[in-house]
Amino acid sequence: MARRPTKKPAKKVSAGPHSLALRLDVMGVTAYMTKAAIEDLIEELVRISASDPEELHDVHVATHFGGWTPSGEYTAPSFGHHHGLGSILTKLRNEHLKDGMTKVEIERGIAPDEAYRAFDITIMHVSPEVVQRVAIEKEAAEEQAV
Repeated sequence: MARRPTKKPAKKVSAGPHSLALRLDVMGVTAYMTKAAIEDLIEELVRISASDPEELHDVHVATHFGGWTPSGEYTAPSFGHHHGLGSILTKLRNEHLKDGMTKVEIERGIAPDEAYRAFDITIMHVSPEVVQRVAIEKEAAEEQAV
């Protein structure tokens, strides 16, 4: 008797780029999410929380909720800003990312901010020691800026 081939479980697709909108203002970042997006994010957080914190598993929220058009173009979730922060963020990203530009991108006139993934929020599962080290680095950076 022939055996029926077993089906591989379908890879779960994220809720998609139209399920999340990020907004940046002087008070912080707000994530507007549909119920499907919240449930999807919960699953991702459960997945990374089950890992060893030394493995540094993470979720790139905007990247995770991005999607692809039928023609193969990547679509990022909506990202907006208020209070003039958009131009400041673009300037900072262009300065920070410029060294990673390829010659072709430069020749095409692509700004560094356009060549890399959209503004994102990354959630990492780390140990308490890593959290403490990051907090100390922030304090040291603030002291140097004064």
